Amino acid sequence: MALATDLDGVRHAYGLCFVRAPWAYFTRAPLDQQWGDGWERAPYERHAGLPYDDAPQQILTVAFDGPLLPPDAGYDGRERSVNEINRGDAPWLRTQDFISNAPVRIAAGASLEKFVELVELAGGHVFAPLGWGALRLEPSEPPGPPRAVKCGRETDVA
Repeated sequence: MALATDLDGVRHAYGLCFVRAPWAYFTRAPLDQQWGDGWERAPYERHAGLPYDDAPQQILTVAFDGPLLPPDAGYDGRERSVNEINRGDAPWLRTQDFISNAPVRIAAGASLEKFVELVELAGGHVFAPLGWGALRLEPSEPPGPPRAVKCGRETDVA
């Protein structure tokens, strides 16, 4: 059984800023203003830390799977920093180039909605934390008691 998450509140508010499989990180900040430790150093896979999360709801993290390759998987033989990838020098994720299918490329700044669409197009899935159905960018009422999903039903945890 699968649960669906409503992304209406966040689908275009966040842009892809960092990937360390199986995690993809999205920011509300402009890409040139989002940073992390070592983001200016290449190769990113050796030097880069996770994105800074300096403000409430600045970073959203989702898990993904599928036949997607990171920038260091032989894109063009160059080592890149996070800043170079976020400038568009290479996609964060891509599929192999096959003759019969157009390759899928997921670039920095891709919205959460576009990311989900492209991962699914590549044959993968995106996984969001439980509770995202209530995620909103505008202030809301204080949260109630913790909830969990068990056998497809929401139940009180407390």
